[in-house]
Amino acid sequence: MKKVIFLLVDSLMPNILEDCIRQRTVPAFQFLKSRGRYWPDCVTVFPTMTASVDSSLLTGVYPDVHRVPGLIWYDPEEKAIIDYVNGWRCVWKLGIEKCARNVLYNLNEKHLSKQVTTIFEELANRGKTSASINTIIHRGSKKHRVRLPFLIDLATGFRLHDDISGPDVLTLGAMVKSGLETQIPRHTLGLRHRCGINDQYAVHAAKALITSKDQPDFMLVYLPDNDHQVHKKNPSHAEGALIQVDQYVQEILNAFGSWDEALNQCVFIVTGDHGQTRVGSKKEFSVDLDKLLTPFRVLQLGEEVKDHDLVLCNNERSAYIYPLAQEKESEIVQQLLSESRIDLIAWKRDKGVLVKEGGSGREVYFEPGGPNPDIYGRTWSITGEGSVLDLRSDQGIVHYGDYPDALSRLYGALYSQDIPMIVITARPRYEFLSRYYPRHANGGCHGSLHKYDSLLPLIVAGTGHPLNERPRLVDLKNFILELFDT
Repeated sequence: MKKVIFLLVDSLMPNILEDCIRQRTVPAFQFLKSRGRYWPDCVTVFPTMTASVDSSLLTGVYPDVHRVPGLIWYDPEEKAIIDYVNGWRCVWKLGIEKCARNVLYNLNEKHLSKQVTTIFEELANRGKTSASINTIIHRGSKKHRVRLPFLIDLATGFRLHDDISGPDVLTLGAMVKSGLETQIPRHTLGLRHRCGINDQYAVHAAKALITSKDQPDFMLVYLPDNDHQVHKKNPSHAEGALIQVDQYVQEILNAFGSWDEALNQCVFIVTGDHGQTRVGSKKEFSVDLDKLLTPFRVLQLGEEVKDHDLVLCNNERSAYIYPLAQEKESEIVQQLLSESRIDLIAWKRDKGVLVKEGGSGREVYFEPGGPNPDIYGRTWSITGEGSVLDLRSDQGIVHYGDYPDALSRLYGALYSQDIPMIVITARPRYEFLSRYYPRHANGGCHGSLHKYDSLLPLIVAGTGHPLNERPRLVDLKNFILELFDT
C-alpha cells in the first residue's frame, strides 16, 4: 500500500494555478497534474474560513455536524466571542491568552464535536500512522506537549502548558515539541516567521519524515504563505506566491531521489481550503457593519455581555449576527436588507433556511428532505425564487451556479449552533468592515458563499482509485480512508 501525502495550500485557486501551468512556471504542480487527475471545481465548505473548512476536511462532515461554525463565532455558554486568531488587533482586544487557548486547546479538545472522528483518529484505529504538519485541526489518539516560544509564553502568563491531542507526529511550528526540531532551521521559528507556521518550516518537517525511513502512512502538510501574499496583493497578482509554493513542492518531490520515485511510493493529493476575491481599493468596497448596525447596541470585542442587542462576528466576506433577544431578529434583518452591497441574508426558519437577497428582498426557502434532489444526491424541499441562490433545475435535478453546493453549505453553517443566528455575505469585490478586524482594500479576501471564494483545484496523482467527479472537500476524508482499506 502506498503512503499518502496531502498538500493543503491555503488560498490555492484554479485560475491562478492554470495560468501558471500554461506559463510553465510551476513544474511540480504540472508534473503531478500531468501524471494524475485534475478537477478545477472542487467545492469547499461555508464559511470559507480556515477553521470551519479544516474541520470539515478532517471529519468529512459539514459544520452542523462537527460544530465549528467559523473562524469567528459567539459562544453563548461562555458569553464570549471565539477568535482563532484573525488579526493582531482582534487578539489584543480579546486577550492573547484567550485566543491562544482557543486555537491550541479548545478548537480540537472542546469545540470540535466528540460525535465525529478525524481522519487521524480513524487511521489510528486501522493501525496506520499519520502526521499533521501545522494544521489547526489535528485531533488524534496521541498526546503532545505544548512548548511556546518565550515571548508568547510570557504574554500568556505561562499558563498554556497542557498536552494536546494529535496523530503520531504533530507540529504547530515552534509551539509543540515534535522531535523534529534539530532538523529544521532555527530562522524559520521566529516571530517574524509566525513561529514556524510557514511553508519553509512545513517543508523541512515533511522532508525530515520522508528521509527518516519511518515516513507515516498519511501526512497532511499545511502551506500557509500563499494566503498571506494573496491577501496583500489580490488574486490578480498571485502568480509569484504560487511559484514560490511550487519550489517548496519540488523540494518534497526531490526528497525521494526522483519525482517518478515519489509517485511510485506515494499518492499525492493537492488542493486548497478556499479561494479569494479581489476587494476594491475605494472606501465604498468596505461595508461598514458597525455603521450599518448603529440602531442596535452591538457587543464589541473585549466587552462583557450586558444589555446588548446583538453580537457581530466578522468572517471577512461573511459575518454571523446573533440576536440576543429573539424579538430583535426581524428588525435586524430589515436593517440588513437596506444595504445593497450585502449579497445574501440567511437565517433559520422552521426546519430549514430562509434566504433573502440584499437590496431587493427576493427570497427562497429550503429544508432537507423533499422532492428536489441536487447533483450530490441530497434531497430538498425548495420554495420561492431559486434564482436568489442561482439554482437551476435540469430534468428534476438541482444544479448550482454562482453558489456551489449552496443548500448543504448554508444549512451546515446555520445549524452549527442551536441558537438564533443570521449569516450575511458580501457581494463580489466587497468585504465587511468592523472595528479591530483586518481590512483588505485592493487585496484579496474570502469567507463568502460565492464561487470566487469557494472553488478549489484538486490534483490526485499516484492512484486510479475512483473519486466523485463532482468532488467536494468533505468527500476527501472517505476517499483517503478507502485508499487504505482497499
